[in-house]
Amino acid sequence: MNKFIFLVASLFYQYSTFCQCPVFPLQISESGRYLIDSNRKPFFYQADTPWLIFVNLRENEMEELMDIRIRQGFNVIQTMALTTDTNVNGDKPFKDNDFTKPNLSYFEHIKKGIQLAERKGLLVGLAVAWKGCCGGDWNEIILQNGTAKCREYGRFLGRYFADCKNLFWIQGGDNDPGAHTDHYREIALGINEYIPSALQTYHASSGHSSTDVMNYLDHKWLNFSWTYTYYRKKHNVWIYLCGWGELPEVYEMNHIEYRKYPVKPFVLGESQYEGEDSASCKPFTPTEIVRRQAYWSVLSGSCGHAYGSWCWMVNKNWRNVANDKGAWQMRHVRKFFEALPWYELVPDIDRKLIIEGAGTYGNTDYATAAYLPDFSKIVIYLPPSGIEKRSLTVNIPGMKRKIKAQWYNPVSGTYTMADIKKQKESVMVTSQGDNGEGSNDWVLLIENE
Repeated sequence: MNKFIFLVASLFYQYSTFCQCPVFPLQISESGRYLIDSNRKPFFYQADTPWLIFVNLRENEMEELMDIRIRQGFNVIQTMALTTDTNVNGDKPFKDNDFTKPNLSYFEHIKKGIQLAERKGLLVGLAVAWKGCCGGDWNEIILQNGTAKCREYGRFLGRYFADCKNLFWIQGGDNDPGAHTDHYREIALGINEYIPSALQTYHASSGHSSTDVMNYLDHKWLNFSWTYTYYRKKHNVWIYLCGWGELPEVYEMNHIEYRKYPVKPFVLGESQYEGEDSASCKPFTPTEIVRRQAYWSVLSGSCGHAYGSWCWMVNKNWRNVANDKGAWQMRHVRKFFEALPWYELVPDIDRKLIIEGAGTYGNTDYATAAYLPDFSKIVIYLPPSGIEKRSLTVNIPGMKRKIKAQWYNPVSGTYTMADIKKQKESVMVTSQGDNGEGSNDWVLLIENE
């Protein structure tokens, strides 16, 4: 009987959806570390990246894709406003690529998609004019329009989408601003004329965050930051090495962002996409990578992350995203953090918690840790490593008599009690080994009651 109840509960969890009930618009918390809705409820940011959903899909198809992603635990979609070709209806965004001559039919299609997302409780990040990584895209068109027309384009966006409360704005796109800096500033300021409280960020090149390329004094419109990196050994992509020699790991970049002033909420806006190539350009199944970067991101100071999908172009095979294991495992990421006061977690940047067994800082085996200010809860993510069962010694300041520790399986979303050995102000614990997917990454939750 108990097994039957457990099976029913498991099936219900697998096929049920999260409560998609934020009250838009979102705003920035008093601490400046995370986003809250209009009822002041913290908003855990977990995004999908269907960059061309409003270009390639009709409204009923948008709804179908959104519903799949909601079941998988996503509450944000990141997407582009413009195409240099035509959308699914055969419309172009402008007459003669002139930013002062928008095609209302084109933007009406986008607005219907945004309104549909709002009804489903989805936040939408809209990239206003994708700069692009490798030439082309809107690079030359932006320059040809000039700063004055960019300001008019921003005003049009602000007027036309002012009633879309579930919207935030993405300037740039996969590249640093460079010669386009003033142009993006003008678009952002044009939006702010009609939506003064708009959340706006900048999507820089890999290895750079928004605040690396847009300083606060010149760009006060930028109130929300993105980090963007892959992993240290990935070399077959468009990157700026930005002084690292290699791309930083997610937690390295986030630790730097967390310590910047003035404080801004930030998310991992882009990283490795499930179903795309590895460092050796060979196909692989990177579910452990998309898990790793999600937990790393939140435990290193962000207020969320973006999962990347091979389906970012939203091509004819877009329904196959329902089969992606990594996407379904994002449910477990959100389930884990939303069960905690995740928004109060402090990243252990100075590496004081894990005395032994943390791995090497700068490598993929490094265990990230975060804690509540009173150390009543400590969360540690152990990424995949060559050690089947990893042992940790964890320092717990102000350790109480009663310590509870659990392993959370990021593949199945289930908890297992952990055996701990208490010392004076620390505990020793060993991970569970294979998590059921041939990998050995685990999340450790320590509660100092």
